[in-house]
Amino acid sequence: MKLVFAQEGKIINPAIGNYGQQSGVKTISSLMVNILNTMLLVGAVMLIIAIIWSGIDWMIAGGDKERLQKAQKRLTHAIIGFVILICVFAIANFIGGVFGLGFFKDLKFILPTPEG
Repeated sequence: MKLVFAQEGKIINPAIGNYGQQSGVKTISSLMVNILNTMLLVGAVMLIIAIIWSGIDWMIAGGDKERLQKAQKRLTHAIIGFVILICVFAIANFIGGVFGLGFFKDLKFILPTPEG
């Protein structure tokens, strides 16, 4: 009798990795780390877009003081957002270190690559 793939053992969905295959605490902790990593990555992408957008507005403002002030304000807000983003990352790592939360050691700022 020939075995089919479902009979060989665990089936792991590559899209979700090991979620559901681990203990409850490990699953929740890895989910929290992935959510925080995703939020940091989205924040970094939004920061880059805001800086580019404000730079373009600044260049094409010409002599229009209102448009120049709007571009300067957007750039200032982008820089403040960057500082907040770095502080969130630092605070999460600090809290993980102080309270001994092992799952925060997996918190890394990883950029996606074409290789996966």
